[in-house]
Amino acid sequence: MALSRRALLTRAAIVPAAALIPLAGCSGSDDSNKVNEINRARYTNADGGNLRWDDPDRPQAPDVSGETLEGDHIAATDFTGQLVVVNFWGSWCPPCRREAPHLVDSAEKWQPGGDVQFLGVNIRDSVDSGNAFEERFGVPYSSINDPGGAIANKFAEVGVSPTDIPATILIDPSGNIASIWRQPIDEKTLNDDIEKVLNE
Repeated sequence: MALSRRALLTRAAIVPAAALIPLAGCSGSDDSNKVNEINRARYTNADGGNLRWDDPDRPQAPDVSGETLEGDHIAATDFTGQLVVVNFWGSWCPPCRREAPHLVDSAEKWQPGGDVQFLGVNIRDSVDSGNAFEERFGVPYSSINDPGGAIANKFAEVGVSPTDIPATILIDPSGNIASIWRQPIDEKTLNDDIEKVLNE
């Protein structure tokens, strides 16, 4: 079934990590061991803003699903076999507004080909403000309404916490986390990262 433009898979100051989600290590020894195992296989760039995992050492992505700002249900698993770009944002976040045009341009480049889908997660925001943001920037993909940060918490449980926003996570076609950018991202950086995963 063909999806409409809005049904296709898209952030005030940076929110301190403690204010956004609990630390993964606080949830018990089993979770701590899981996080340590995942982190041993990762590559971190010099400023710590990007974490990457090489296949087959990638952690499995948690469930990313919920009701969109338009009131429809959507899930990253709707796009199994495709690379999914998950972007955490809020309309109250100045860096999110700065990066929005880059995400829009990247989505318009990749989504028509069918190999890549974009999905936003609108955090600590109202539906009206989120919709106004998407209309202002012409966002061509849907965003899950996540006012309490529940989806971010799921990533914290596997040691891939978005911490601050904006944050962008690439989930490979097998449903595993290839990379996370815990900083604003530009179009070239995102496109290069997408190409790396697609060309593996």
